[in-house]
Amino acid sequence: MRSHPTFAVLALLSLSLLLPSAVSAGCIGGREDAGCVLSDAVPARPAIPARSASLVQVALSTTSAPAPLVEVGDVLPRGAYSLILDASYYGLPSASDGWVYMRVGRDAYRVDWQTHQVLERVTDKAAANF
Repeated sequence: MRSHPTFAVLALLSLSLLLPSAVSAGCIGGREDAGCVLSDAVPARPAIPARSASLVQVALSTTSAPAPLVEVGDVLPRGAYSLILDASYYGLPSASDGWVYMRVGRDAYRVDWQTHQVLERVTDKAAANF
C-alpha cells in the first residue's frame, strides 16, 4: 500500500505532540535517546534582504501606464494593425457609419474605414476582458 504525504505530516505532528521533550531539545524527528538529529546541524537559510521603503516608493511613483502608440487624428498604415471583429464581446457597441474598431498595442480605437484616421480611443469603454 502506498503512503500518502498527508499521513506522513499527520504522523510527524502527532509525534511532536506525544514527545514534546524531544522537540524542545531541538531534535528533528522524534526521540532523544534514539540519536536524533539536532536542529543546529541543519544549515540555516540566508536572510532575505529587506528593501528600503524609499526604493519601493520610487518604484511605485515612477511606474505609470504606457503612453498610447497613436493619438486621435493619426492615420494608421493599412495592414499594420488588426480589426476587432466582435465588438460586442468586448462590451463595445457595434461598428457602423463607415468606422471600425482596431487594436493598436494594448488599446482599442474607433477608426474611419476609408481613411484609417483614428477617431477615438475606446479602451476605457471596453469590458475588462479586453
